[in-house]
Amino acid sequence: MLEGSEFDASSLFAPRVQATLRKIEQEARFMAAAQDRGRGRRRRPSSVEASTQPSVHTIQPSISSLAGSHRAAHPEQGTILEAASHLLMVHEWPINCPRFMEALVFVGLDSVSQMRYRRMDHHLLTALVERWSPQTNTFHLPVGEMSITLQDVSMILGIQIDGPSFVGHPVVGSGRRWMSWPDCCDDLLGQHPDPDVLYHDPFNPRITAKFRMGQAHAQTCVPLRWLRWIFWRDSYIDLSEMDFWRHVRAYILFILGCHLLPDTSGSEIHLQYLPLMEDIAIFRTYSLGGAVLAHLYRELSEATRPKRANIAGCIHLLQIWSWEHLHVGRPQLHVPFPIQLDGLSVGIRWNEERLREVPVGNVMTYRDELDGLLESQVIWEPYTAEIRAQVPEICTSGQDTWLSRVPLISWKRVEWHLPDRVLRQFGYCPSTDIMPMDPSFVRVDGRGKSDTDWALYHQASIALWESRRAYIVTGEIPGLDYDYKVKQYLAWFHSWATLYMLKPPVDPPSTYYPRSPAERHMRDFFVSMERRLQPHFGGTEGTPLQMDVNIVGDMCQRLRQQIYIDDAHYFDEADAQVFSPAIPTTDPYDAGPSSYPDLGPSQSHFAAEFDVASTPQFVPSSLGEPPVTQQDVSDQDQRHLRTRPLRAPQHFTPGTDAIPHRHKRRH
Repeated sequence: MLEGSEFDASSLFAPRVQATLRKIEQEARFMAAAQDRGRGRRRRPSSVEASTQPSVHTIQPSISSLAGSHRAAHPEQGTILEAASHLLMVHEWPINCPRFMEALVFVGLDSVSQMRYRRMDHHLLTALVERWSPQTNTFHLPVGEMSITLQDVSMILGIQIDGPSFVGHPVVGSGRRWMSWPDCCDDLLGQHPDPDVLYHDPFNPRITAKFRMGQAHAQTCVPLRWLRWIFWRDSYIDLSEMDFWRHVRAYILFILGCHLLPDTSGSEIHLQYLPLMEDIAIFRTYSLGGAVLAHLYRELSEATRPKRANIAGCIHLLQIWSWEHLHVGRPQLHVPFPIQLDGLSVGIRWNEERLREVPVGNVMTYRDELDGLLESQVIWEPYTAEIRAQVPEICTSGQDTWLSRVPLISWKRVEWHLPDRVLRQFGYCPSTDIMPMDPSFVRVDGRGKSDTDWALYHQASIALWESRRAYIVTGEIPGLDYDYKVKQYLAWFHSWATLYMLKPPVDPPSTYYPRSPAERHMRDFFVSMERRLQPHFGGTEGTPLQMDVNIVGDMCQRLRQQIYIDDAHYFDEADAQVFSPAIPTTDPYDAGPSSYPDLGPSQSHFAAEFDVASTPQFVPSSLGEPPVTQQDVSDQDQRHLRTRPLRAPQHFTPGTDAIPHRHKRRH
């Protein structure tokens, strides 16, 4: 890099120039290293080279940087993700006993127990996973970064987030509390699965099965179906105090395995959580919401692998989050929005019986709609003051920690909560001064670590979580320049993020290609205007009209310096007809992804801003107006939303019909 030269990342030319210089530096270092290897020694970088290494603050984690390890690079090869959540199984354990309901209110699971089945939109989930960045724990969308936060967990699920981390010490083994997991089950549940006993389904006694504790000889898991068959009752009134709380523990395990912390097995739950329930009064204080979010973050990252066919975690949280924030794939409700929550969490209003119509789309449709996502199709703050007044106290009890930038702990899994990347979801102005994820952070799992004390292993992350109120992110309250700050943020975000998923991301070319009818109209307008005004550029007359024409000429020149617009054939076509703005006869959204040619990278080329618009003195036409809300959407946008085409559903991505259909999962 040239000495004494500095480039501002938010300026007009910085992103392209810095990328070019870094590429040149990398090639030079590669050639020097190759020469040194030929001499049989390793070369130590010079002080100049060390000083020119890009800092962690300038490295932007684009999905395209993950190359072939992300499913977004192989959109035509991946299958539709199947969810391992079994919220339908929760219906098979109905709770009607007042005594049991009081216990669930005490534990903080009453809202979760009343969430009903809803049909999973696997195509929408797949399209969202394609936009998930494991480097930032956010979705990369054309409107900016968005993510599921602690606020969403609290408001949608209504579970505890403010409390000790959800992890414990090993208590089973030689010299510990219990010698084996069956002994732990006998103490806290009253019994354990016996492979020699024939069990009967309480709802249909003709159905029988034998159960055994899973995970081979370790016997660390119990079947979910066994929990339901053994511990479900019409009434729990006549149970003794000890037996009653054993049934409550069994139900909590069942909810964790079916809904909140399910794994890809879909049929078992690990017993590591059971010792935490020995004292229910202590268990209710744990940050279960933080564990649910950490578990979902990890499963989203795992699902980005190209060959992954299923996704675990609290997938219903992901789907409801999408419905709350995005119009893409959102169903309609029977009642006006919002509905009366009756002291329950926000997720209740999306129960199946309240839905009037669920859109039927396929993954290609959702890719197309997410590629063209509009600001008017996003609800940044769905949890209004009116809604917060209806939810139970547990939903807002930890709201002072919603903006904590800390690691989340879910037993052996740790994931970072980064609210500073999604400040608009909290009502603040977006920021470009964002710290990257901790460079030393490494994702670990439990493979080969069966006897690890995770409370000690993650003690550094646990210490940060315990000090979460010291790491609360502060944001700037929107003012009159809010639209300008959003524009500056989007220019910065579009300069490095991967925005289009209709094809694998590649290196950007030097030529700009329009990707949609609207962009083609913009290209035609620019070329035609430049051609007709070019004879008048640089005029010396002092009239206001001539001054405006000169300003347009300077803007055209700066744009030509940044991108190359292929207009060689445009003038031949324009000479044959008088130019007039083309009026489309069909809805441009009907074009579909198949109509887009393979013409360039999967990122925006409108990241550059003109100097006149990148200074605080420039006042946009919308300055002084309030931010666009759902009620302020134009009639044209609302008409597009109502008449958005819904295509026939396809089980697999088009072009992969040769993939055999998987059998339906048996519950």
